[in-house]
Amino acid sequence: MFYDLKIVNAKIATISGVYEGAIGISKGKIKAIVKNGDVLKAEKTLDVEGKLVLPGVIDVHAHIYDPRFVHREDFEHGTLAAAFGGVTTVIVMPLDTHIDNVEILKHYIEVGEKESYVDFSIQGGFIKSNNIASVEELAKWGIKAFKMFTCKPYMASDDVFIKMLELTKKLDIIITVHAEDDYILDHGVKEALKTGRKDPVIHHLSRSPLAEKAAMEKLLSYLEYVGGNLHLCHITTSYAVDIIKEGKEKGLNITGEVCTHHLLFTYDDAKKWGPYLKMNPPLRSKEHVEALWKGLQQGIVDVVTTDHAPGSRDEKEVGWEDIWKAWGGVAGVETLLPITFTYGFKKGVLSLERIIEVLSFNPAKIFGLKFKGDIKPGLDADLIILDPNYVKKVKAEDLHYKNPWTPYEGLELYGWPETVILRGSIIVENQELVGAKGQGKFIRALNVFR
Repeated sequence: MFYDLKIVNAKIATISGVYEGAIGISKGKIKAIVKNGDVLKAEKTLDVEGKLVLPGVIDVHAHIYDPRFVHREDFEHGTLAAAFGGVTTVIVMPLDTHIDNVEILKHYIEVGEKESYVDFSIQGGFIKSNNIASVEELAKWGIKAFKMFTCKPYMASDDVFIKMLELTKKLDIIITVHAEDDYILDHGVKEALKTGRKDPVIHHLSRSPLAEKAAMEKLLSYLEYVGGNLHLCHITTSYAVDIIKEGKEKGLNITGEVCTHHLLFTYDDAKKWGPYLKMNPPLRSKEHVEALWKGLQQGIVDVVTTDHAPGSRDEKEVGWEDIWKAWGGVAGVETLLPITFTYGFKKGVLSLERIIEVLSFNPAKIFGLKFKGDIKPGLDADLIILDPNYVKKVKAEDLHYKNPWTPYEGLELYGWPETVILRGSIIVENQELVGAKGQGKFIRALNVFR
């Protein structure tokens, strides 16, 4: 067989281990993995000189586009940043505009396929009583994940959660939930406002970690009662880790994700970064951060993601004087791999196989991306080449977001991709863009829990 591209002299990092060898790629797919690349005949050869080759990263929670808020982020800039960070697939999450009918879904797909540098899937939502009837039709379009809230401003009633869990079984879909108890949040914020405090830290203190505990315990009870598929978004507490563990021990289909900012920062860091670290759910104490890392290490927490949701500098800066007025969201898609690689693998907390599991394999498995997530014949040739010893300091000016600011400014990180390949086509080479916008395709999700 004659291949389009072969990668030789590689340390091929997969879910099952690291192997020295070569990869043969044809028509966008991985066709062969062999010990000696000389046996492969190809139009183009890429000699990676012993560097690591990893499967492309999948960011399952990225607010990169909303037609009403393109000043914050858009497909072009968000996916360009993804490409430079080694994220070859993003799952686009609704920001404020609801993706709850086929017309708006078609709009997202159309814009994405014109502007995206990487592949993308889409989550439906936000699902409530007024739009649950559209779920089945959206599922036919390959939408397998549907976002829900247990709190304002997109709060669903309890009966809708039960109905959606029933639908997850019928349609082979999944619900992804922002889980904080609305009544605890409402009380906490009102009490915080009474103090007159407007400093950045009060935002985090106003949203009790017990709000997460209460909401997730209720969801676990619903899941145990109904069955179905439940994914907990951006968990922040030891309580969440314990709840996921309990659910898995009971044999329930429950999974969870953690964001890079919740792995690195506590609410004390808001004293330095102020409104730039305002997000929901908020930052927590050191003890909760340690529990999140332990959950990842033990295989309880399934995915590392970003909840990428940058605002403009103006929308953030107002928070120095009044944190309640600031936009709540953090940029992160370009630094997802370097942060996880540095603080997970390089610090000896997570094995390389576990890094691949939480950044590629599990995201593909949970969200039904059948041809993504690992390096083996038959899968899409979404690949990252990197020198594990190369280190670079984060500078906002070097990032590719529409609003280039980052709370990770100044961190020295490993895991920056040298070359990024999307379905067999090189899009970043020697840390320079060689791809073009519009290369990214909408990926229909299949077989959620395969």
